[in-house]
Amino acid sequence: MTRSRLPYGAAAWTVAYAAVHAVWASRGAPRFTEPGESFLPEGWFPVAVSVLSTATVLLVGWASERRRRTALRWLVAALGWISGVSLLLYSFMFPLTLLMVLGGVFGMEVGAVDWATLLAQGSGAVGGALTISVALREQRRARGACRHCGRTECGSPESRETPGWAVLAGYAAVVACLARFAAEMLHGFLSSKAPEVPWAFLVTFVVLMFLAGTLLPLALVHRWGRIWPGWVRPLAGRGVPRWLVLGPGYFVGAGLTGYFGVGGMTAWATGDNVDGAAWFLAVVLPAYTVWGVGLLVAAGSYLSLTKPTCVHLRQSAPIRRQVRAR
Repeated sequence: MTRSRLPYGAAAWTVAYAAVHAVWASRGAPRFTEPGESFLPEGWFPVAVSVLSTATVLLVGWASERRRRTALRWLVAALGWISGVSLLLYSFMFPLTLLMVLGGVFGMEVGAVDWATLLAQGSGAVGGALTISVALREQRRARGACRHCGRTECGSPESRETPGWAVLAGYAAVVACLARFAAEMLHGFLSSKAPEVPWAFLVTFVVLMFLAGTLLPLALVHRWGRIWPGWVRPLAGRGVPRWLVLGPGYFVGAGLTGYFGVGGMTAWATGDNVDGAAWFLAVVLPAYTVWGVGLLVAAGSYLSLTKPTCVHLRQSAPIRRQVRAR
């Protein structure tokens, strides 16, 4: 989808999403498998959010090439972020449901999950992502940045430095991961319950999660996560495929933030039935939340740092100077 058609494609998606949920709100939604489509309020809430999203992206598309005050552009971008993030939060169970569906495909016993639940949550996640993409487009205009790359200065990916706030987020994710594993070790030793899962799956899962909390956040904030280091002999000096790092960063970050940061913390705060000792929950739920948010923040920085050198940036410099002058 081209940049000029992105707002209208996003509008078509969110209109369809709103229409389906309006029918469900008035006539009754289908019976999804537990815990349902979302932990957040169902009914008219997703309809209202998606209608706001539709109005915002259409406004961006209609006035994309028209002159508009910078303050108004910031307002439209903020509305896009609010509606887009709300759609993502409403569908925050999508990564976990996807993993459970894939596990069922490969013959694992992961409980009852159907494709309808996956489709409903995935539609909301896609709508949120499209809305945020359009909001970013308007935000770049408000900043006077390049519309193609979002930067204001040239520079190759190799020469760019990771900002301090991204480094802090990456190391916060590492500390949170270690705290979560330390709590699990104590809880496991003190608990008489043993997980009834195959050892091969358990070991693989633990190793992958540990790497997602140590190697992954460090790769997002260090140069060796962008350029293969010298000890990787066949690939040393070459660029790391950006989505090899970004994909797991966003997926794991969104899953942890949504499931534990939104769902777990909400259930714990409202006194719902959450398994685990009080001290254990007080450690692991905040740790998972910091871990997930840290990955998302570091991934956002990595996404900007690894963008190819933009050929349009120098050409748009006079336009950007005019925007700043206003």
